[in-house]
Amino acid sequence: MEYEETQEHSLIRESCRNIASDYDVHYWREHVEEKKFPQEYWDDLARDGWLGVTIPEEYGGADMGMLEMSIIIEELSRGGGQGGIVFVLTPVFGGIGIQRHGNEEQKEKYLPAIANGEMRFCMGLTEAHAGVNTLQIETTGERDGDEFVLSGQKMFISGVENADTMLLVARTSEFDPDNPTSGVTLFLVDDPAGRDGIDLSKVDVAAPWFEKQYQVDIDGLRVHEDQILGHEDGGLLMLWDTLNTERIAGAASSVGGGLRAIDLAVDYANDREVFGGPIGAHQGIQHPLAESYAKLLSSREMMYKAAWQWDNGEDEGMAANAANLLTSQFATEAASRAIQAHGGNGFTHEYEVYDIWQNARVTETVPVPNEMVKNYIAEHELGLPKSY
Repeated sequence: MEYEETQEHSLIRESCRNIASDYDVHYWREHVEEKKFPQEYWDDLARDGWLGVTIPEEYGGADMGMLEMSIIIEELSRGGGQGGIVFVLTPVFGGIGIQRHGNEEQKEKYLPAIANGEMRFCMGLTEAHAGVNTLQIETTGERDGDEFVLSGQKMFISGVENADTMLLVARTSEFDPDNPTSGVTLFLVDDPAGRDGIDLSKVDVAAPWFEKQYQVDIDGLRVHEDQILGHEDGGLLMLWDTLNTERIAGAASSVGGGLRAIDLAVDYANDREVFGGPIGAHQGIQHPLAESYAKLLSSREMMYKAAWQWDNGEDEGMAANAANLLTSQFATEAASRAIQAHGGNGFTHEYEVYDIWQNARVTETVPVPNEMVKNYIAEHELGLPKSY
């Protein structure tokens, strides 16, 4: 690995910090409570070119890599609110998925619109019965001439109400145990919230900062074969290719959130005085925060390694999964320690640390449970028998 922080990376950090600084916790809380999309924030990201960070210049993008994207997400998350989480879906699933696997017509249609902020994406993958076992999804697509008729149900779908396009995963051929990775197709479904054949129902989640989640019922949805990403029955390997970038992006969001929790705890510990001095002078406050800071910086290096490997065509599977595992755990721990440093104030709406903890705890389960990450490492890196 030959990663090093460049002047360009420093400029990216500065730009993203400047954007994030214009949107405080009150802005994000208002948008979460009122279920509004942060359009002003989105427009600022588009204006500075960050939504098209990995998109080639010929399609209006910045032609950078996953490493630069991870830095952007980290800094936006460290800036507070939903900044990093909002960023992930469109550039990762839309931008990277289409630029790597789309045909020329799809690239010309979608990539410039992603780069300039005109288009937002969501991902229609998770199902209640299949869970993380994508091979067993029950949403099906049956060919009818040059169209496919799709039916099924997706669960915990983020951002579908605001999405211009959904990357929808469906089984188009029966499961074949002799060829298990075949039979799944990726469809680009435009205007998913307004299409005949799609009904949305809100899922009541306990973490209000975990965006809006939807159950998506699909019944007789007709999609033209031109809207297949890649080729029929060949979507699973393309999906896995994209999912590693999701792990890296999720790790970046976790790192940024965890570091923000530490930032807030340090500020509070320097200002809060009890027993004649700032509480930050006590090792009971210092040591947990220092340990979490060290853990976050260490796991961040694994995240950067995964991003660098992806950019350079190397196998990033181990690094991406390790980064996802460690950053989710360390961010949750850091936020918990930040709450403890704030005492009772850590649970009030005036302070942000409990909101950060809620977001961080979600990352131990989403986009992939940490147990499945450990299964991957045990099987593919340690050579242990498959356990599921």
